[in-house]
Amino acid sequence: MALAAEAQESEPPATEEVAVTPVAETAQPEQLTLAVMIREGGWILYVIIGLSVITFIMLIYFFFTITPAREVPPNLLKRALSQIRAGDLRGAYQMCDGRDELLANVIKSGLKMAGHDRYVIQEAMESEGERGAAALWQRISYINNVGVIAPLLGLLGTVWGMMRAFGAIAFDDAQSRALSMAYSVSMAMITTAAGLLLAIPALLAYYYFRGRVIKIIAEVEAQASEVVEALSRGEGV
Repeated sequence: MALAAEAQESEPPATEEVAVTPVAETAQPEQLTLAVMIREGGWILYVIIGLSVITFIMLIYFFFTITPAREVPPNLLKRALSQIRAGDLRGAYQMCDGRDELLANVIKSGLKMAGHDRYVIQEAMESEGERGAAALWQRISYINNVGVIAPLLGLLGTVWGMMRAFGAIAFDDAQSRALSMAYSVSMAMITTAAGLLLAIPALLAYYYFRGRVIKIIAEVEAQASEVVEALSRGEGV
């Protein structure tokens, strides 16, 4: 019996089988998609998106309306000069009446002063040309305003996001602090990027349309001088 007890003590203890449970797969981090950026951008990002839609519509409209071919029709000057030289001032006026092109309005203002001195005719046409040019500048100034306002909206989102981030550091508990900070900082960065993505194309478009307006004004001035010469010489009067 003593030998049996010693033999049992010398045997190594049986290893207990431990149930191994499968390790849960780690959750994959959320991909930074456009939908996620829009969601995390907050209400300021929605304002920037709405402003970008309005700006896009304006650009399409200005692209087809603010053109030298529309504001300075190629055949309008020839027809007006031929009628003036033929003595048909009324016909030239009626041809320009009811049209909204800049050159037509300038010629019409000069025809109203037909028979007066040269400086009177020229002053009337210059005043109308300045009024029309100011209207063109006013139209494209909206694009320039977008280019100025969009970065400020992005900066507002940045400041708002950083305020929320520092608020999370100061007031949130340890468990939700990191999540709140990450959300606030992502909102700050996304709104800044969105503001710049809108402002840069808007300013480039403004400079493009500014070149168009300058070309339109130069062509109107050159063609209006011919009408001034024809009317000041008393042709057809």
